[in-house]
Amino acid sequence: MALSREETARRYGTAIFDFAQDTDKVAEFYEELTALKQAAEAEPRFVAVLSDPVLDSGEKRKLLSAVEQGFSAEVQEVLDFLLSYDRFAYLVNIIDYFVLLYNKANRIDTGVAKTAVKLDKDQLQRLADSYAKKYGLKELHLVNEVDPEIIGGVVLKTQGRVIDGSVKHRLEKIRAHLTK
Repeated sequence: MALSREETARRYGTAIFDFAQDTDKVAEFYEELTALKQAAEAEPRFVAVLSDPVLDSGEKRKLLSAVEQGFSAEVQEVLDFLLSYDRFAYLVNIIDYFVLLYNKANRIDTGVAKTAVKLDKDQLQRLADSYAKKYGLKELHLVNEVDPEIIGGVVLKTQGRVIDGSVKHRLEKIRAHLTK
């Protein structure tokens, strides 16, 4: 039975994270794998070629060897492993799962701050810092989405919570209270 993309990403991402911990190079793995993910997303043909079942495995190895030159021996070992087990098609998903584990281990979270008007960088950072401090996070990385329908305030969505401090939500609560 074939594994789903999510299950494959979970298994291999966890194995890579465990390997990084065993070699005491988690931060280095994080840096190298996130750089690789950016490159793979910028040039999707890279992953497509290395996961193409028609292409000769020797040719794939040559291509991967050329790309691996800037990476540590441990990350090269991981990439060789993924190639030998025909898992390169899942590379971005595997890296995403690795990053999820890295963020969890380092108390880092990501989220979206939905506002009626665009926040500048400083406002977004202050919001992130405030939330991180309140919930015991080391860091919070937020992106800003603009939605004029919320009227004002902020709807903050992170991986674990939704905090709706919008004017629209407050008005809905008042309306519900008055109609009781």
